Amino acid sequence: MEIAMKDMLLKNINFAYNEAIELIVSMGMIACEGELTSMAEDLKIQMDPLVAAYYEDARVRLSPHSYRELQFFFNYNFFHKALDFAFYESICTYPDPQTAEAWIERLEQRPAEQVVAEMVYGVYSDKLEELLEGNDWEEVKKDVPLMSELVARTKPQPEVAGAQGPLLECLAFPEETKLRYMQLLRQFYKDVFTYWKERLRMESEQATLHYEALFLADPVRFIRDINKNEPALYDEPTTFHISFFSQVGNHFLNFWTEAGRVGWVIFGVLNDRVYGPAADREKTELFLKAFSDKRRLDFLLLLKKRPHYGQEIAAALGITPAAVNYHSNFLFFLDLLEIKREDHRLYYHLRIDKLRELLALTAKVMLDED
Repeated sequence: MEIAMKDMLLKNINFAYNEAIELIVSMGMIACEGELTSMAEDLKIQMDPLVAAYYEDARVRLSPHSYRELQFFFNYNFFHKALDFAFYESICTYPDPQTAEAWIERLEQRPAEQVVAEMVYGVYSDKLEELLEGNDWEEVKKDVPLMSELVARTKPQPEVAGAQGPLLECLAFPEETKLRYMQLLRQFYKDVFTYWKERLRMESEQATLHYEALFLADPVRFIRDINKNEPALYDEPTTFHISFFSQVGNHFLNFWTEAGRVGWVIFGVLNDRVYGPAADREKTELFLKAFSDKRRLDFLLLLKKRPHYGQEIAAALGITPAAVNYHSNFLFFLDLLEIKREDHRLYYHLRIDKLRELLALTAKVMLDED
């Protein structure tokens, strides 16, 4: 069984730098800088100084108009893609790595109505059934006036509530919206990204060699321990893009296309540091910090009863799916969670053995016991 899993992973997973992905990730991180800084502080992650330098350079180089447009399309919630989902979708439905320039030119050929439909999907991905009111999404997304009516009647999740107004604006003026986002992408690429792209490629490609070597040495362990996923997820071709700007994260994007399923993983360049072994005191501090929020304790106690999928956890705890993603980061960091696919759903499993280890470690640190 383990040998068959290893063979499947070796066949389906490859590593490649996708400049178009890195461009979009960098734009989103600048727009959500405050949120990401707070997350890094909570997780005790030291961000690379090069990230701060990029933030500062972008602020200097971007005009006030470009910065406002960046906020319009990207600044909602880092854990819940909204209008920016359309850009990720247009990149990640293409199976091969792309330069930023090639992707921008390809996006120019896409009908504006198709892109604003993907913006709708991004904002309402976790409330799609409520949004559609019994209609079929494949039909609704071809009808911009109908999408406008449905969006106007449906509140998004609280994390992206601020995206509803801008989304309605995009639906009312799709061609003007296209002019706006195309100008923003070209301007950002020319004024900011081009000055950094070779350095970013170098950082990513160096990290790619490191992670690819770890993967080839033990594919199953790499997926479980560093990618924090169940190997069975990768039963179709998937490319890992090692993202400097993501720093830490495992964002799996999987799309059905006419040519078949296309998968991309946006994999943080510091993942092995975060998900690798930590000093006893640091891990104890984070363990205690994780449960300073009652919802994370409730999360753990819920999974102690049985595995749950994301929507179940959200409903049981009275939080949104994006909040489930946020709180699970603490538990993933501590190696307390793993994800497995069952019945076409992704279930969160609590690792009881790791919980016992952390409780014992906490007692050792707090009581100075061997």
